Amino acid sequence: MGGWLTDWRARVNLALMLIDMHTHTSVHSTDSNLLPLDSLARAISRGLDGVVLTEHDVVWPRHLAEQLSEEAGIVVIPGVEVTTELGHVLVYGIQSLVPRITDAKRLRTFCDDQEALMFLAHPARDPGLRVPKESMQLFDGVEGLNGCDGPLQNMSARSRGRTRPLPPIGGSDSHALHEVGTAATEFDADIRNLADLMAALRSGDYRLMEIDP
Repeated sequence: MGGWLTDWRARVNLALMLIDMHTHTSVHSTDSNLLPLDSLARAISRGLDGVVLTEHDVVWPRHLAEQLSEEAGIVVIPGVEVTTELGHVLVYGIQSLVPRITDAKRLRTFCDDQEALMFLAHPARDPGLRVPKESMQLFDGVEGLNGCDGPLQNMSARSRGRTRPLPPIGGSDSHALHEVGTAATEFDADIRNLADLMAALRSGDYRLMEIDP
């Protein structure tokens, strides 16, 4: 039997996970007032399946992220938001960050060595910061939906993502409780750890999700 019933069964059996790809806590980001467990509890209440901790220039140790995951009952994966001369860059796939990598080209080399991915964060937020077209080739993708940015900023960000080899990602960029889970990325995969996340990102099987309050 085929047709609509086969399609329905395929959709039901498909693993879908909603993950906030851009979050901050007061532990490692001085501009955040969020305690980790409070943030994770809020993420669960918003219907998220996981979060990526992307503190400013600091990578959470994997064992501490796993402890948080066990305590809160939600997938927690370490990432990082790196400050560079081209703006903020979300990096996924590294275990630790060499201090003072503020040059985007050096960061690209480091990420290549670590088989990590670089996504340009909120690229339309700062009107005075314009990434040259040739420098966009340094990135694997862009953050096309940021929960702290407005509709026009996100529209501009997504337009820049059309030329990238990977689809744009979404994240809340949460620094306060009301910001948690306002934007996320829906993956067509069962993601439980960093390796799962990297495979899902490279597959391109995901989409932006804006979450209503």
